[in-house]
Amino acid sequence: MTVIERDVVKSVLQNIRVILSTPKGSDVHRPNFGSELYRFIDQPLTALTAGKIKAYIVDEIERWEPRVKVKEVKLDRRLERTKIELLLAIEDIETRQTLWI
Repeated sequence: MTVIERDVVKSVLQNIRVILSTPKGSDVHRPNFGSELYRFIDQPLTALTAGKIKAYIVDEIERWEPRVKVKEVKLDRRLERTKIELLLAIEDIETRQTLWI
């Protein structure tokens, strides 16, 4: 059972990375697939910007990866990259993951 759970988590995390790193409109077969995180690359991480980024993350993950419920999103900008910490519920598994963009 553990092997199956790990495979599901691994698959979901891979899909999330693809969703968040694909600019919306770049997939000709699925023009609505992806995210608009690229729009925030050079913007300061203010409260307003952070709120928009979190909303995009939650909306796109839950739209394109139905096995996931996003419970929490934390952002931290260090140097030129942004750390995204996600608390996810994947089926019956709760996991905390960190992504860098």
